[in-house]
Amino acid sequence: MLLKIVTPERVVVETEVESFVGKTIDGMIGIQSRHIPLVTPLTVGIMSYTQNGQKYPLAVMGGLLSTDGKQVTVLTDAAELSREIDSVRATRAKERAEAELRQLSDRREIAQAQESLARALTRLKLVNGKKG
Repeated sequence: MLLKIVTPERVVVETEVESFVGKTIDGMIGIQSRHIPLVTPLTVGIMSYTQNGQKYPLAVMGGLLSTDGKQVTVLTDAAELSREIDSVRATRAKERAEAELRQLSDRREIAQAQESLARALTRLKLVNGKKG
């Protein structure tokens, strides 16, 4: 099954895989070859694919997943493999988002800060080898 993970800037992954595990708004989903056709929104989280029996995790910052059972396509604003993540930068982003959350009162600004925090925490979890 072909997996394509695409951002506006680049193709992050384009390879044959045995399976893909993604984080949807309803929870985790696993997709293997011949899965029923599906389109579903994704949330920010650590997702993974299996290739030649080895699992490869990556940080996906939400988006949309589509599959026809032969191909899985993930369209997202951002996705990163663990080797691409700068842990110092992610730590700083986490600290900035936490500081903003302590000061904000506007609902929209709070939601944006929470999203920034979720992205930073996802990157840090991936770099530190934690699941979820």
